[in-house]
Amino acid sequence: MGYDLDRFVGYVNEGLLCCVCRDVLERPLQAPCEHAYCSACISSWLLHHHSCPEDRLPLDVNSLKPLYRYMRNDLNRLQIRCINAGQGCEVISSLENLHTHEDECEFAFVSCSNTGCPVQVERRGLEAHLSECNFRSRECPNGCGHTLLSPDQSQHNCVAELRTEVDMLRAEMLCKLGEVRREMESRLDSQRRHMVQKESQLKSEVEELKGQLSRVKCDMRALLGAERLRRQELAEAELEKRELLELLRDLQPIKSQDVGEETDRDPHQGEQQSPDWDPLPGTRHQKREASLHASSLSLHSAQALNISGPPPSPKLGEGARKGGTRSLTLDCIKRKSREVTVI
Repeated sequence: MGYDLDRFVGYVNEGLLCCVCRDVLERPLQAPCEHAYCSACISSWLLHHHSCPEDRLPLDVNSLKPLYRYMRNDLNRLQIRCINAGQGCEVISSLENLHTHEDECEFAFVSCSNTGCPVQVERRGLEAHLSECNFRSRECPNGCGHTLLSPDQSQHNCVAELRTEVDMLRAEMLCKLGEVRREMESRLDSQRRHMVQKESQLKSEVEELKGQLSRVKCDMRALLGAERLRRQELAEAELEKRELLELLRDLQPIKSQDVGEETDRDPHQGEQQSPDWDPLPGTRHQKREASLHASSLSLHSAQALNISGPPPSPKLGEGARKGGTRSLTLDCIKRKSREVTVI
């Protein structure tokens, strides 16, 4: 239904009237034939008819559309009296602001907020009614803490109410305890399973570590044995080195004696050649033969010394190792002699 035409102040255009109820449009809708209706009026009309109520052209709900903008503006500018004008409200507002005013109007009737109270009073007298309402609630004067309604004050028993409240709290506490117990048991079960899995995992890791430790011990024993062998080889090599050095020291005086003998044999050879004189190829060949002869003499002297020399020292070990050491020394002396000859 639309707004009552008698509530409006001033002239109202006929195009702003509903074609069904003939009141001013409320939440208007427009048909393709440009006739306007209240949304509630045209909805109830189309339940039984399928045509426009004004010109009887075909019409359905899907063909309806909002009102033109200029018509909406004219409608919103209309001045209307408050619906509570009969109670004494004298406010006149535009149709656009009507609902905002009616929601706050002091002359509007509202229901009492107390539970069970059927009284409706004006908004301006609501506070006075709440202070005198028989259904208002307040705390028990005996100090039990319960909120009482005025009609229930004669039937109120503090002990019974407190006992009921204690029973309710006990039942609620028992329910919560049961829930907490079940939750704790489930947590303990999950933790127990987790600990069992962790224990088995740790046992497997310990066994693996034991196997690794045994392998490391075997490797350490092998390394220690190899280290002992290496030290023994180094000690033997050091002994051989010392023997070789002693043999070389023994050979040095023999070489010096051979060189002195060659010098005595050819005493005038150095005097005949001057530092700037270039010798002939024959003389070079003679020098080379002399050096080879000296090296062979030194080698024969060393062999004679090894054959007729003093007995070997007891530090050198067994006879097989002595023979190998002497042969190694002789080979070294031969290589040195070849190097000297080539030079």
